[in-house]
Amino acid sequence: MLITPSALSVLGRTIAEAGINADPQGLRALADAAHTAGISSVLTDVMVDTHAPSAARVRAFSRVACAVSGLVYRPTRDSLTIAA
Repeated sequence: MLITPSALSVLGRTIAEAGINADPQGLRALADAAHTAGISSVLTDVMVDTHAPSAARVRAFSRVACAVSGLVYRPTRDSLTIAA
């Protein structure tokens, strides 16, 4: 399963605004994409475990999201802003 950069961004925004329980289907899609990419199953298991503490789930989400974003986001010259 593939997750797009925009879907990952929307999921992150949703979690930031409404909490880790806001989009269980989005978390499952991210976990599936992470599993396919070979990212730690421990992180994905914690991320989707509704019995785990919210803080642990958010930390796991951030680690998984960073790992997946490195795989799906390929910046182009036009998408980068150069800071002076």
